[in-house]
Amino acid sequence: MSGEIKSCCFTGYRPSKFPFPMDDAEPEFKKLENKLIDAVFAAADEGCYTFYCGMAMGFDLIAARAVLMLREVYKKASISLVCAIPFVDQAEKFDDKWHKMYNEIISLADNVILISDNYFNGVYQKRNEFMVDNSDYVITWYNGLSGGTKNTLKYAKRKGKKIVNLFEDGVHEYFAEPDYEIIALDI
Repeated sequence: MSGEIKSCCFTGYRPSKFPFPMDDAEPEFKKLENKLIDAVFAAADEGCYTFYCGMAMGFDLIAARAVLMLREVYKKASISLVCAIPFVDQAEKFDDKWHKMYNEIISLADNVILISDNYFNGVYQKRNEFMVDNSDYVITWYNGLSGGTKNTLKYAKRKGKKIVNLFEDGVHEYFAEPDYEIIALDI
């Protein structure tokens, strides 16, 4: 581990885009959650102590839980969770399960950054660019679907960020471009 403190952000799908239910009893969900926990712990071993989370339902909130687990296990004050909230009422339409998780994570976060008081077209991308701009690594679960995750990863590529893709079938062809570094953090 180098002496330089690094940071990491997350981008991934909301529950409706995953090919399996985002349910604790679902084996594929548990597999994803375990890979995410392993990736967060491996990132910390690489010197990443600040984790930015966009707080969307699905991948984001599961990633935030993994960071809180890391912080609890290591009991290090240097590990921090930064919640990057795109606008004030982000969680207003979340179902009860995700809304409760969102509120719990916000209450345990080390810092909450609000991108905008109100929703506007492009606020999610602005939030994502803020997270990428402040990170060395991006941890994702990306299987090629269009949307915010793909846009965020394109932006991260342009910014030269290192990307860890947890998609189990390997790296999607989008990431096979020769000028792009895909890393594994020994997970």
